Amino acid sequence: MLGVAANDQGARSAQADLTALAGPLSSLSKNRCRVFWSAPLEGAGNTQQAQDWIDAAAPRPILDGRFVSRPGLFAWDRIDPASALLAEHIDPDWRGRAADLGGGWGYLSSQLLARCPGITALDLFEAQAQALPLARLNLGAHADRVTLGLHWHDVTRGLAQRYDVVVTNPPFHAQGRADDPALGQAFIAAATQAMAPGGKLLLVANRHLPYEAALQRGFGKVSLLAQRDGFKLFLATAPR
Repeated sequence: MLGVAANDQGARSAQADLTALAGPLSSLSKNRCRVFWSAPLEGAGNTQQAQDWIDAAAPRPILDGRFVSRPGLFAWDRIDPASALLAEHIDPDWRGRAADLGGGWGYLSSQLLARCPGITALDLFEAQAQALPLARLNLGAHADRVTLGLHWHDVTRGLAQRYDVVVTNPPFHAQGRADDPALGQAFIAAATQAMAPGGKLLLVANRHLPYEAALQRGFGKVSLLAQRDGFKLFLATAPR
């Protein structure tokens, strides 16, 4: 069994996990990375440990059974305050085709569909594939009214459709733990390019992240709707 990771992306933790499965390891560190490997295994390794981890990550009801989620996803067992702030400012008059960029297990999509009867189609985009079956369950109550698309997709590569409404609480960490404003800026660029005429973007972010310039490049009107709990919420309209 073999593993490799950058030192600032959990290499030591990954080595400890593999040790729990396979026993003592050999390792080599170079160029701020670590590679580690076991001797040839005579059996299947620690199968009980593997099963314990599988059980710990199993999907389960959350928030009094309103949704289903699983450990390992962002804010897996709660509504994070940034998403709660965004949901409060969804306009019930919005209509047409909508997108949720980085939609996770589907909270913002569920709020958009519950509050906006004029939404006729919704695409949720998420880079973590394990979130999509949960989002499908959490949005199932709306499947008879709207056309749902659940996409395992890197939003920074762009979007193929045009949208009347886009909501997003974009991630701001890439592979490591340090802030990466370029990731959220790429979400904004993708949303800008995917806007239908008259489209609108509702975006929430940590207050310190520098997204204003990217929003102003893409939209003729950018409004700061709210600030709370260290977050800021923008409505961007009149796509350029």
